[in-house]
Amino acid sequence: MAPSARALHVFVCTTSGRHHCGGQGSERILQRLRDEVERRGLAHVRTTRMGCNLQHHQGPILIVYPDGVWYGRLRPEDVPEIVERHLVGGEPVERLRIVPDGAWGSTALT
Repeated sequence: MAPSARALHVFVCTTSGRHHCGGQGSERILQRLRDEVERRGLAHVRTTRMGCNLQHHQGPILIVYPDGVWYGRLRPEDVPEIVERHLVGGEPVERLRIVPDGAWGSTALT
């Protein structure tokens, strides 16, 4: 199966609060992601809001599943690159990747 045909589920933390992802602009990131997915007709990509993953110090956070790739410190203008290179091309965007710490740092989601 070509990378662009793999079923992917992208989670964006939208927990509200000044120091949480929602207070750092994650709603704009989620909207930009949904706009890009729709514009490109990427039926294999599902997008979902998620609650706090205890990584808001690295937020806003976006996770691509089943790849287990975590992106952080995102800006809306980073989204097209993630869509093109990772969701379409199958290659993570290394400069935007983060390593989750604490309980979420386990390999449970990878």
